[in-house]
Amino acid sequence: MKILLDTSYLFPLIDIEINEGWTKSHLARLLKNESYNLYYSDLSLFEIFTKSMRLILQNKINLSMDQIQNGISSLINSSKFQKINWWEHLFESEIILELRKIHSDSIDCELFYLAVVNCDIFATFDKTMVKKIKTNSIILDWINNVNPNFRIWKKNLQKKPEKILI
Repeated sequence: MKILLDTSYLFPLIDIEINEGWTKSHLARLLKNESYNLYYSDLSLFEIFTKSMRLILQNKINLSMDQIQNGISSLINSSKFQKINWWEHLFESEIILELRKIHSDSIDCELFYLAVVNCDIFATFDKTMVKKIKTNSIILDWINNVNPNFRIWKKNLQKKPEKILI
C-alpha cells in the first residue's frame, strides 16, 4: 500500500519529537514494515525547514541548521521514501482551491490532494481537515471518482486506516 506521510510524521528524522504521540521509534517501526511504500512531498521538505527554523529561533529545540539539513538530506537520500513533486499537478488546481475554501493550511490541502491522486492512504494528524472533508460533497465526489478506496490514517497509526467514503 502506498502511504503519503504528512510532514508531522517526518519530523523524527531530524530528531524533533512531536507532541501528538509520534516518535522516532514509531517511525522506525513503520519504515521496517514491508507492507507499505512510503511517500513524502517536496512541500514537506520546505515545511520541515521553515518550522525547524522557527522552533530554533523560539528556543524550543536545540538543533543546528546543519542537523536540520542533514535530516532533510537523509530523507531525500533514503531508499525507504519516494518523493512526490507537488508542482507536477500544478494545473489540476480546482479541487485544491475547493480544499482551501474549507481548510486554512495550503500545504495540508496540497498534501491531501497529492495523497488522493497518488496513494492509497494519507497519514495525518489533522482531524479538523478530515472532518471538514467528510462534509463536503464536492470533495467527496471527487475522491469517489479519482480514488474510491482512499483511506485516512490518523494520529499514531495504531488503528486501521479509515475509509473516507462511506
